[in-house]
Amino acid sequence: QASLLDDLIETDLAAIEAELEILAPKPAQLVARQQPKRTALPAEFPRTLIHHEPENTQCQCGCALKRIGEDVSEKLDYTPGVFSVERHIRGKWVCDNCET
Repeated sequence: QASLLDDLIETDLAAIEAELEILAPKPAQLVARQQPKRTALPAEFPRTLIHHEPENTQCQCGCALKRIGEDVSEKLDYTPGVFSVERHIRGKWVCDNCET
């Protein structure tokens, strides 16, 4: 009787292991979590442009700085009853002579 009980337990364990293998996700099936992405602020909100420029566009070496682009960031602002967007524009400046 002990061997019969051992055989039943072994067959049950084998059946459970087979079922677990079927139910367990394979490593290739694991879905990578996507990072949340911010959506653009709606275009119908009124925008206030705020330019951030240096006071002096002359380099320390004496040459004039050259504008190579700009960084733009938007901030949602809420005044009771009204949504608006502050658009901050920061210029990128570089010196051709000393590369600063």
